[in-house]
Amino acid sequence: MMPRFIIVLLCLLATAAPLAADSVKQLQQLIGQENFAAAAKTGAQLLRQDPAHARTRFLTAYAYQMVAQKDKAIALYQGLIDDNPMLPEPRNNLAMIYLEQGDYDRASELLVEAINTHPSYATAYGNLSRIYKGIASEAYRRAVSESEQPAKYTHSIKLSAITRLEAEDRESERNFGGSEPTAVTFANQETLLIERVKLWAQAWSSKDFEAYTAFYSTRHRAKFATHEQWVSHRRSRILRPGEIKVDVSNIQIKWRSDNRAVIDFKQAFTSPRYSDRIVKRLAFNRVGSQWKITEERVLSVL
Repeated sequence: MMPRFIIVLLCLLATAAPLAADSVKQLQQLIGQENFAAAAKTGAQLLRQDPAHARTRFLTAYAYQMVAQKDKAIALYQGLIDDNPMLPEPRNNLAMIYLEQGDYDRASELLVEAINTHPSYATAYGNLSRIYKGIASEAYRRAVSESEQPAKYTHSIKLSAITRLEAEDRESERNFGGSEPTAVTFANQETLLIERVKLWAQAWSSKDFEAYTAFYSTRHRAKFATHEQWVSHRRSRILRPGEIKVDVSNIQIKWRSDNRAVIDFKQAFTSPRYSDRIVKRLAFNRVGSQWKITEERVLSVL
C-alpha cells in the first residue's frame, strides 16, 4: 500500500505545475521575512493565475491569517481540506481561527481530525492539549468571577507555516522506497529551516544554552580542536552577565543537495559590551531526522 504522505504529495504535485517556481519561492520568502501583507497580496495575484495551486493556497491563507483577514483565510483553508483531506496543517491553522473566535468545540474537532490524518503530527497534539487546559481554566475563571468575556490564552497555540514533519515524512519515504525529492518537498523544508534559524536566534537571545547548542551538530567545532572546546567557549561568552538580543532578517536558503542547505541572513547582535550588524551564513545538514548546524561564518559587516 502506498504511504499516505506520498498520496498527499502526489495530490499536491498534480495541482502545483502551472505556476512558475520563482513566483511561489517569492511568496515563501515573504512569509519567511514575516512580510505578511505583501505575502497576502502576492498570493492573491498568484491564485488569480492558478486558483487550484495547493501550496500557494496554503501560504496565502497563512498570510491572510497573520494580517487578520480571517474570512479569506477560512475559505482557503477549508478549500484545501476539501481537496486534500489527508493534509493536517490546514486543519491545525483553521483551528486557531475558530479558537480565537471562542468556538472551542470546532477548534478541537479540527485538531482531532488533523491527528487522525497524520497520527505523528506533534503540533496538533500540543495544540489540542493547550485547548483542553484553556477550556478548563476558562470554566474555573468564570465560576469565580462575574465576567463572561473569554480569556485570551491563544498566544501559546502553534501555527504551521506549511509542515513541521517533513524530515519524518522524508524518512518514511525512504523506508517505503519513496521517490526523489520534489519542488514541493524542498519548499516545505525551506519553511522548516527558516523556523529553525529563528528559534536558534531566540534560544541565543534568551540564554537558553542547552537549547542553543542543540541546534548544532556534535561535529561542529569552528576553529577549536573539538566540539566540546567550542561548547565551553560559547558557554563563557553567552552566559556572561547582561542581556543580549539577536535579531535575524532577510533569510535566504540555497540548496546544495536534499540533505544540505546554506542559509544567509542579516543578524543584529546587541549586548552590554558589544553590538554589530552582519550578514551571516549557517550551513545545515540533515542528521537522522533533524537538521543540524555544521558551519557558521560571517560573510560581511553591515
